[in-house]
Amino acid sequence: MCTYKTILSDLSGENHFGIDLSYETEFESIEKEVVKSTDIFATTKTDWSEVRSNSLNLLQYKSKDYRLLHWLLLSIKKENDHNTFIIILPIINQFFIKYSTTIYPLREKQLYSTINKIIVIIDDIVKSIIDNSIDTNASNNLIALLSILDITIDESFNANTDNLYLTINKLSINIKRISSEKKEGSTSSSPLINNEAIKSIASVSFSIDPITNDRDANKAFRHLQDIARNLSKFWLTQRINNEKAYQLNRTLTWLHIIQLPASNDEKITMLKPIPQTRLQYFIKLKNESDHETLLLEIEESLSKSPFWIDGHLIAWESLIALNHPEAAQIILEQMALLIKKIPEIITLKFDDGTEFASNSAKNWIAEHCTSAAPSQIAANTYNEISDGTDWEDALQAAQSVLTTDNLSDAILPLITGHNQCRSDREVFFWKFSQAKLLYQAHKFDLVCALTSWLDSRYSHSILIHWDPVLEERLLELWLSSQNKLPNKEQDTHLMNTLRERLCCLNPMRVLNF
Repeated sequence: MCTYKTILSDLSGENHFGIDLSYETEFESIEKEVVKSTDIFATTKTDWSEVRSNSLNLLQYKSKDYRLLHWLLLSIKKENDHNTFIIILPIINQFFIKYSTTIYPLREKQLYSTINKIIVIIDDIVKSIIDNSIDTNASNNLIALLSILDITIDESFNANTDNLYLTINKLSINIKRISSEKKEGSTSSSPLINNEAIKSIASVSFSIDPITNDRDANKAFRHLQDIARNLSKFWLTQRINNEKAYQLNRTLTWLHIIQLPASNDEKITMLKPIPQTRLQYFIKLKNESDHETLLLEIEESLSKSPFWIDGHLIAWESLIALNHPEAAQIILEQMALLIKKIPEIITLKFDDGTEFASNSAKNWIAEHCTSAAPSQIAANTYNEISDGTDWEDALQAAQSVLTTDNLSDAILPLITGHNQCRSDREVFFWKFSQAKLLYQAHKFDLVCALTSWLDSRYSHSILIHWDPVLEERLLELWLSSQNKLPNKEQDTHLMNTLRERLCCLNPMRVLNF
């Protein structure tokens, strides 16, 4: 506790609040570590203990900044450290009282936005405590702490931020539920929908600051997703079959997904599945035919778990049970768009081995989300590839440029095309076109590196669904490039492996090697 209390001590020097670290290396390193937790393409997991330690260190010795306090609290949430949360609440209260609006970030809108993020995290942690505690005395103590903090927030920030009213209300309802023993043994709470909830949703702040870099753009997009979640929830509380809510939720959830998340040879990713307690709660609501509550709850989870395909099946089934076919159709249409963009998504698994899409979900997709059988889908995909000649035209133009100019100028349009890709399929063809141009330029070592990457990502289960010949062409280019390398740089074992694989696909292609 003494360690956390030190964030209340002013810093030495002329400015007792320290300096703005926004663009300093130590600040950005924490931010990058935090961003990894929401980056589906990250190759390593966020080290939350590092986030906690570094945020606390900067708060203690370099800068009084609400963004650092936000990350500190976020790390406590991610590590499920409820004891530290209880300890730090009074310290946060004193921090708000002491520094109010006088510290970083200096821009008023950004400061209030950061305070709102802190409030959201407090609410999330309290939800977790509710789900895992039946101690009414502890809950009453927590209500007392939150009530004091709620008053401080209102006074320190002049009612320009959200408040903790709903959070405190949830705790109060949970205490009543436990005391009455009406739902003995249940650890899940029903959604609280009332006028205060609607007021809270309506109070979401919108930023109109100009976006000047990628970091601002990513922050703005995440903020937009948060707003969409609140808006969708509001719409559904008004009318459970509001088609706009189901479309908005899925559009913004899947908008940034343009390629598959990283996975190993067994198709296992680093992504976490839906918590088992949450899944059991959904099943309980479904078995009780409480479809409206189920839809409200599951839509919120789906907005934060973009690859949990089974959840969309459950939502669709609930809408069908409620006789809302138009809203159910929206889910089918949005799912069809996702499958068209990255059809391999249903083959991947969460980090515990659970499939993104169970057999039931796969059958549902095949029956309702596509207009053709899987084999026909593959054929349609290949026709689409044949018709989409942007990369072929760019390659022909690049090959012509290469005869008169240098490789850098020739390959630039292919790199530009790759950077504008909208699907995993386009990524393959633009990269494959780059490999062909590099081969023509006699950069065989680069071709080997690129074809190796393409093979690890697309061969075996993916290319065969697009066009079986593609894997043959890829392996042939790779093997040919290996043969062109100086003898001392050739990988004999790899070449034999490539010959064997190519022979299994098409013996005619290995006759010249």
